Amino acid sequence: MMSARAAIVVLVAASSLAVALSHADGHEGPDFGYVTGAIDGPENWGKLSPEYKLCGDGKSQSPIDINTNTIVPRSDLDSLERTYAAVNATLINNGKDITMTFDGKVGEVTIMGKVYSFKKIHWHAPSEHTINGKRFPLELHLVHQSDADGGLAVISVLYKVGSPDSFYLQLKDHLAELGGDECDFSKEDSSVAAGVVQMRSLQKRTGSYFRYVGSLTTPPCAENVVWNVLGKVREISKEQLDALTAPLPTKDARPAQPLNGRTVFFYNPPNSTVSFQEYSN
Repeated sequence: MMSARAAIVVLVAASSLAVALSHADGHEGPDFGYVTGAIDGPENWGKLSPEYKLCGDGKSQSPIDINTNTIVPRSDLDSLERTYAAVNATLINNGKDITMTFDGKVGEVTIMGKVYSFKKIHWHAPSEHTINGKRFPLELHLVHQSDADGGLAVISVLYKVGSPDSFYLQLKDHLAELGGDECDFSKEDSSVAAGVVQMRSLQKRTGSYFRYVGSLTTPPCAENVVWNVLGKVREISKEQLDALTAPLPTKDARPAQPLNGRTVFFYNPPNSTVSFQEYSN
């Protein structure tokens, strides 16, 4: 049986993650930036506010560089099977990141026996996670939260430039509208109603993935986030990539953080061939 002290620790950690999720894309704290060397740059986030302390002092921070020579295979991990419904969505630009929020329930995923509900998605360009030192043009984060304890799980999708992705075809006009909004981000965010968005293409067969325990990649950098970086690198057209990045004044990728002894696990479906060639520079 869990002791009262342990239960309190778990409750506080979960509550911190829940608050962090509400702050992570709304940035309800001191302003921060992505320009290395700037006073509000990534290496100084932990100094901007006591609320951001983990950004500088945390030992389980994200993103990381995933080294395929040191990963630990685990065939008993979850398959990450999920079903996402069509839903009314809103695109939000806060001057740093592009986020999509949902009006209603989209779907869920079960990880280590815990059910997480799909809450929002956001993009980082270039990718925040790297594999064998290779950085990709874009990374998509599918953020899920446990209704039971507020814990977070993120499914990460890496992209390379190639053929158009069907998911972004339905966002073309809305992203153009977002990019044309000359908003003063010091006072407000820019938002565009995207209408009903079909989410099915984001639930494609997962296949292999890398798992580790890390943090949010924006302040307050709350830890104990379960990361699942998909092994399949998807394609997006140059036009679609430009549409996503045009509304942002700068790149929005936090540099890789120290692993600090953490283990990165690798799941590969049974009878599936593994190749890490596409991660080579």
